[in-house]
Amino acid sequence: MGSFKLLRREIRRYIYDEGWEALRGIQEASIKRVHETENNLILAAPTASGKTEAAFLPAINSIADWNSGLKIVYISPLIALINDQFKRILELCDYIDVPVTSWHGEASRARKNELLKEPRGILLITPESIEAMLALMPVEAKGLFRGTEWIIVDEIHSFLENNRGVQLRSLIERIKAYMEKDPRFIGMSATLNREDYEEVKEFFI
Repeated sequence: MGSFKLLRREIRRYIYDEGWEALRGIQEASIKRVHETENNLILAAPTASGKTEAAFLPAINSIADWNSGLKIVYISPLIALINDQFKRILELCDYIDVPVTSWHGEASRARKNELLKEPRGILLITPESIEAMLALMPVEAKGLFRGTEWIIVDEIHSFLENNRGVQLRSLIERIKAYMEKDPRFIGMSATLNREDYEEVKEFFI
C-alpha cells in the first residue's frame, strides 16, 4: 500500500488541494514506518528535502483524539526555526482544526495562557522555555504534558556532545515523567553523520 493511502482523508485532501505532485521519498518512508512500527525515527536528509513534513505528517496522522491534551511537542534550538516551522505547519493544522502554539520569549502570552487553560494540539518550544516552564509553573507543566504522544527534536546534531545536549536530555526525562504513556520520538537533522546515530538514539531511551 502506498504511503499516501495510509494518511487520513482530511490530510490527503489537504495534499491534493495544495497541488502536491507526490510525496517525497523521506515522507513516503516515514509515514510507512510510523504506521507499521512503534519505532522512533531519525530523519537525516539535506535542507529542502521535506523533513518537516516527513516528521509532522505521520505524527499528526497517528493521533486518534486531539481533544485529550497536547499531543505533539516540537523542540528546536532556535526561535527563528520555530517561527519558520510554525508557518509551514499552520496551514495544514488549520485545515484539520488542530491548534499550533509557539512558546518562547517573543511568542504571544495570550496564546500561551490559552494552551495552559486547555492543552491541545501541537507545541513548538525551545529547551530554555521548557526549563523556565518547569521551574516557574510546574503544576501547569504537569497538566500540559500529560497527554503528549510525540516529541520531535529538530537540529538534533546541535545537541550532541555539549552541555546543551545534556540539558535537553534532562528536560526530556522530566517532561516524560508527566506523560501518561511513553512518547515516540523523531530526531531531525540536515548534517547528521552516520557515526552520530547511536548518540542520537540515547536521547530517546
